[in-house]
Amino acid sequence: MEPTPTASSPKIPRSQQEAQDMVLQYLQKTVDGLPAGTLLDGTDTIGGSNLPCDDNYMGPGPGPTEYSARTHVIGPAGITPADLITRTGDLWRSWGIPVMERNGFEKPNRFAFPTDGYGLQIEAAYPANYSPTLTVISPCFSGDLRKDDLLFPKVIHQTSPAG
Repeated sequence: MEPTPTASSPKIPRSQQEAQDMVLQYLQKTVDGLPAGTLLDGTDTIGGSNLPCDDNYMGPGPGPTEYSARTHVIGPAGITPADLITRTGDLWRSWGIPVMERNGFEKPNRFAFPTDGYGLQIEAAYPANYSPTLTVISPCFSGDLRKDDLLFPKVIHQTSPAG
């Protein structure tokens, strides 16, 4: 697998809410930059959740965690899932973020690595006519800050579509 670029200015979340808010900002900015009528649907996913950052952590206390949210990108009629993936990668590039396609994941895919340490990825589903999966992941932060009771939207609509 290709090496992951290192964030030049990582912004470590100081709270679970801060991590969730930034993940949601990236999701909202992405859906707003896609064709009018696109939405992000997380009704059949866990939505947002915490995952351990260090599988070898031995304590004491809770290990470092990252917050991620996974959604499906539902585009307007006439736009294929592959086109949504390409447009999403192009959108992220327009923000000045390095974007790559990675081996080891369903293709097409795009992975973006902002300087703040968050990770953005969109991957094709199988079969290829299914909606692609969009995930945003926070940098690792202290497991002591983890909260599992904060709400996260199941559907994210455009607030200012690109057109």
